[in-house]
Amino acid sequence: MRDAQPPFLDRVYRKLRVVVMWSRAQEYLSNMEAGNPLKDLPLKVVGDAYADPTEFFDHYDAFAFWSVRKLQQSSVLSRRILDIGSPKMMCGMLSAMHDVTSVVLADCSDTLSYVHYVRHDVADPLPFEAGSFDVFISTVALPLVGLGRYGDRMDPNCLPNLVREVDRVMTPDADLLVSMCLGPNLLAFNNGWYLELDTIARLFSGWVIVDILVDEWSSSKSSWSGRPQERFSTRPDIGSIVQGDFRVVFLHFRRSQSL
Repeated sequence: MRDAQPPFLDRVYRKLRVVVMWSRAQEYLSNMEAGNPLKDLPLKVVGDAYADPTEFFDHYDAFAFWSVRKLQQSSVLSRRILDIGSPKMMCGMLSAMHDVTSVVLADCSDTLSYVHYVRHDVADPLPFEAGSFDVFISTVALPLVGLGRYGDRMDPNCLPNLVREVDRVMTPDADLLVSMCLGPNLLAFNNGWYLELDTIARLFSGWVIVDILVDEWSSSKSSWSGRPQERFSTRPDIGSIVQGDFRVVFLHFRRSQSL
């Protein structure tokens, strides 16, 4: 919800700011050179459209880059990717080079990219043949499945059943690239599952973690802080994470028998 409507009182304040901004607009226009092709165009004064110039590289952005880098390291230029829950921009960009199928709960009105969207509730078996995909990608969506948070069917067995279904539709040498909520084991009902690494490993039985990256600035309890050079860690230590909090962890899995 990065572009959510501002609160009511904020909208009123912006309207009142028109008086102040009008004088600033006149000063701005008075300094416009005679030969400027924009001179004498119609004017509309907006009360207050100030925006913070800071753009935070959040864990969604970081996971997208991490996943793309993983795919680039493969000797296969184009791979069959199954996605569940990743941002549409990420899927769209991947579809420029890969065959991307994205499972969604609702139409996202993407008629530009090459993504093949399949409307499906993952509480039901996946509608794909065995061995259909080379890569599975999911951006912090697995901790949310089966909780009914997005209009999906509430099912307490959804997550382990879905992991088994992913296992079925992947090729023997497939890669799984997922981000999860790493923390002391907890069901934060209506929000998601926070899981310890051992629990995640049991959930993905038959798969082995071959790479891991923790975003230390993805706490649900506090805003990002500290030295940027120390933000991403390869040490999945939850000792400093209090019950009810988590860090987003990026995980690369391969089948145990393929290693």
